[in-house]
Amino acid sequence: MKKIFYALLLLPGLLLLSSAALPDEDEKDDKPKPKTEEQPINFRISGFVKTDYWFDSRSVVSAREDLFLLYPQREVLDPNFDDLFGSPSFNFSAITSRIRGTITGPDAFKARTSGIIEADFSGVTNADINGFRLRHAVMKLQWPSMELMLGQWWHPLFGEEAVPTVISLNTGAPFQPFIRNPQVTMTFLTGDIQTIVSAIAHRDNANDGPQGTSPQYLRNSLMPNLHLQFIYKEQLNTMGIAFDYKRLRPRTITDQFYKTTESFGTYAIMGFVRHQSRGWDIKAKGIYGQNLSEHLMMGGYAESSIDPLTGEVTYTPLRNLMTWANVVYGETRQVGLFVGYSKNYGALDPVVGNYYGRGHDIDYLYRIAPSFSLISGKVQFSSEIEYTVAAYGTPDNMGIVRNAQPVGNLRVLLTGFYFF
Repeated sequence: MKKIFYALLLLPGLLLLSSAALPDEDEKDDKPKPKTEEQPINFRISGFVKTDYWFDSRSVVSAREDLFLLYPQREVLDPNFDDLFGSPSFNFSAITSRIRGTITGPDAFKARTSGIIEADFSGVTNADINGFRLRHAVMKLQWPSMELMLGQWWHPLFGEEAVPTVISLNTGAPFQPFIRNPQVTMTFLTGDIQTIVSAIAHRDNANDGPQGTSPQYLRNSLMPNLHLQFIYKEQLNTMGIAFDYKRLRPRTITDQFYKTTESFGTYAIMGFVRHQSRGWDIKAKGIYGQNLSEHLMMGGYAESSIDPLTGEVTYTPLRNLMTWANVVYGETRQVGLFVGYSKNYGALDPVVGNYYGRGHDIDYLYRIAPSFSLISGKVQFSSEIEYTVAAYGTPDNMGIVRNAQPVGNLRVLLTGFYFF
């Protein structure tokens, strides 16, 4: 069945490329053709210089030296009832300054061709801070009614048509997906409707598991992450719905050194809307899904049974809801408000072993983040206040968090951009 599904997934593109590669009937003769001038290859550099300055009221769960904020650390009291993670801190950083190269060139297979290479200086991990790392690298073939994209780009759940307009690097995470993946994506255009079909792998963003965070769990399953999305777009309004499925095989060898083929599948459903008119930009998105931790969202999976003789493990996914709404008004003076909410709905089956992922001891999260920006030409100065609350508790045998207590962090952020 997997081979049949892959064939169906790739068949439209293969047929199109095959037909495009064949000459038309009237071109099959041996008569010399007049020479045509080949289209030049154009390369354009763009990007921005960016500096962030921020203050946190307590320790936070984050990445890149706290620049990428997710949520506050859990409260832990010492013998004097002082919070061990309650100390405030500040930091400055310019590591997300970015450079992009956009390439356009001669047509191929009767399609317009283009490519993008983009990088910044934030590294892949905290140990690689200031490291020059790849963000995006894609090539595109574009026909009148179809586009083929190959390379590393935003995961389709990121939903480029509806992304929060916020100042923070987190771009709304953990309420909004934030992940880039190697992929094959085909977009079909029919009137006002786009249909997106993707086969996706893991690289920098991957699932947690017995060997830590690794793309190997998806690779072991022999099935890429599969995605289907429909987008309706008119002059002022955009809306979409998406379905996502992936399968993981966390172990190939048990702790007792037996071979194991145990795997499990998870799904996600996404919907979004956007309205733009008269200086207003209003967006909202909701995702209900399982095991979405690689998207820097809440969730994961857990061990639901362990064979004491062979060490064979079965797994159960954790279920979470993530929603957000964002309102922005203005152009040169721009005000915005972001509100996000996430809820933990526990596991499908009883949990008997380890949890893998993010936030299994958090019942709910919410964030309120107003912002203000001044824009003049290529320069932008922005400020944002993020108040993020995480309700920590103790998960029961079904992964439902009990006796949750909220902990809040206040972040004050100032940012300067110079675009080029």
